[in-house]
Amino acid sequence: MTEAELRELIRQVIADLTRSDASESPRSTALVLFSGALLGFEAAVESLGRLSADVDLDWTQTHSASRILDQSVIEAIGMTPASQSLVASHDLLIVPTLTVNLASKVANGIGDCLASNVMAEFIMSAKPVVMATNAVCPDSPDKQSWFPDMPAGYKDMLRRNLAALRSFGVRLSDAGKLDRAVLRSIGTARPAPAVVTEKVVTEATVAVHPDGSVIHLKPRAIVTDLAREAAARRGITLREGS
Repeated sequence: MTEAELRELIRQVIADLTRSDASESPRSTALVLFSGALLGFEAAVESLGRLSADVDLDWTQTHSASRILDQSVIEAIGMTPASQSLVASHDLLIVPTLTVNLASKVANGIGDCLASNVMAEFIMSAKPVVMATNAVCPDSPDKQSWFPDMPAGYKDMLRRNLAALRSFGVRLSDAGKLDRAVLRSIGTARPAPAVVTEKVVTEATVAVHPDGSVIHLKPRAIVTDLAREAAARRGITLREGS
């Protein structure tokens, strides 16, 4: 065995061990708390559907959410109903349909219902909290479409509430990007897609991209066998002709 072959063997062994450790790491478990906001609901459901591939999702809801939101759509996501232990048994909190009422309560330290108390306890426990702000941000297209003539003072009040939540460590997100915000909050965000313009894609081309990447190739690009093997070994997706 040559020195180059030995180095390659060692590199592959280290890569296999690293992948094995990563695959055995426990998945995060999130509590998904629905409140009664309709704005952004459909986009939030799509985000949660994508997120379920990476995070275990348990869910609960307020009384208003049970009346307002489409329960069949929520059930179709495939989440597990949460147990009574809402904070201790979950790694993070996701609020996909935050209301103005709840945002105002938590921003001002008011805990007078299940939802506001759960949100406050997650924040005080320094656990990640991600909230979709479509229904509470005066600058979101959804909110503006419903209330185009909102007074400036009311807008400022809503912005102050969001600023307070952000100062507590809450990650605020658009409902359509909720999955990405959650993955960033727990440090498992997927690498951003990459574009490769080379006509011939080799093992060296693949080597510079992180594990789990999605690489878009130009139409009629030639991919070598070694490049395909390297991509498969490291969970890299080659999107050909895109």
